[in-house]
Amino acid sequence: MSTKPPGSPAREPAIVDTVTLRYFLLTDQLDLVVRLLRTPLMVSRVVYDPDDSGEETALSEMVRSIHVQSRRASDANRSEDERKRANLFATRLSATHDHVRAGTISVVDMSDTERDLFGRLSSEEYTHEFGLTFPLGDGEAATLAIALERNWVFASDDSDAMHVMRTIHRDHPYQRIRKILIDAVDLGLVSQSQANAIHAEMRQFGFWDKTPPFAGESS
Repeated sequence: MSTKPPGSPAREPAIVDTVTLRYFLLTDQLDLVVRLLRTPLMVSRVVYDPDDSGEETALSEMVRSIHVQSRRASDANRSEDERKRANLFATRLSATHDHVRAGTISVVDMSDTERDLFGRLSSEEYTHEFGLTFPLGDGEAATLAIALERNWVFASDDSDAMHVMRTIHRDHPYQRIRKILIDAVDLGLVSQSQANAIHAEMRQFGFWDKTPPFAGESS
């Protein structure tokens, strides 16, 4: 078991969920995560499957998002600004393919035990067991199941998933987006104002965390 305190830079393998991967890709800052967490970054096949094909609803979360943004980018019924934004999203999210080919991201399949836990975490039948109102989304459930079973660092900003993690294993190692940005500053990879600017850009792209990494710093 890890002796590193929760939230500290990882020395164990780290598995990232869709939210973490998405917002660092959208801000073109995934290299920060790669430098702070152990390489390769692990992702569940539920989050990203390089072999995806077929119906959009059956695709992994990242590939489905890429398809949706690509479709919006070519939708003549949308404004030029909306199409440009969607094209930017599709282009930056598509960098996942390059990271997998380069070996900086590795796709992980669940074991039978992990798949069983995934099924419970993502099922309404077991929400009471974990103190939830609603089950976890598939990406968070798969990522957390693998992290818990293999004692890997859990990289997520999903509050419900963090609650479940602490319910099952209070001291499990984890990373959140804001903490990754703080660690990047501590290691001299970016300045405090740059970390706040990255966080602010994530907010513009839909990230819900309202607290910047550093108070009183202009971005």
